[in-house]
Amino acid sequence: MKQQKLHPPFADVNMAVDQVIRLSQTVGSENFIQAVMRVATETCGADFVSLFCQGDRDTPLLIGTACRLGQRRAAQAAKGYRRHVHVDGNTAILSGSQGIGDFLTYQSAGDIPSFTYRRDCYDLPGISERVSVVRRAADYGLSISLYASDENGPFDAPHGDKIQALFRLLLALTERHVAFSLKDGVWMENDVQARLALSYPDLTPREREVAAMAIKGRTAKESADLLGVAETTIITHRKKAYKRMNVTSLRQLMASY
Repeated sequence: MKQQKLHPPFADVNMAVDQVIRLSQTVGSENFIQAVMRVATETCGADFVSLFCQGDRDTPLLIGTACRLGQRRAAQAAKGYRRHVHVDGNTAILSGSQGIGDFLTYQSAGDIPSFTYRRDCYDLPGISERVSVVRRAADYGLSISLYASDENGPFDAPHGDKIQALFRLLLALTERHVAFSLKDGVWMENDVQARLALSYPDLTPREREVAAMAIKGRTAKESADLLGVAETTIITHRKKAYKRMNVTSLRQLMASY
């Protein structure tokens, strides 16, 4: 996978006002991903789109995915991604491996050395290449990916500038969509940290992170390895989190959660 860090300002996207208005009106609704798909197709010929948010440092959360050639193919690609999420290059950037900023990544099917990864995420759904922008901020990560299908071939060179320009708009609107969706509970139930933040606002970010991993079934050692800290540190944060949540065990935490 190829990647580069983007430095603002991005190029302006040349879109009709009515396109921007229609897309903006879907922010916070279940129609947002389909609206993004339409705009991406009209602007740069994209056949698939996917949006992910890194609410936890464990597994990116799928906000939405679409394919203009059939939603079944989008679902198939998402299924493959879930299987191989921890070896995908965008996942590492989402978790902060490259620091804070916006990163442009490119990956074609031929770039993937793993046969099963390439089969599940590209060959079966019929994807030839992916272009993504990954934003890693201090408190969250966000990725927007556009894909070209096998039958329509890779993105043409002139589409490169259009894609980068489109990403500028999509980043701004997707951030708003995530915020509105979280507030209204559209996908909040799938994000453990988000639920903990709303239910137990006194938790520190690290306590919330550790508690979320415990709820997901992570052992103290697994959490320590994932966060790059000592196992005793995880145990200490877990005890403090339990105290703030007025529970004494994982069983009580699960019941409360």
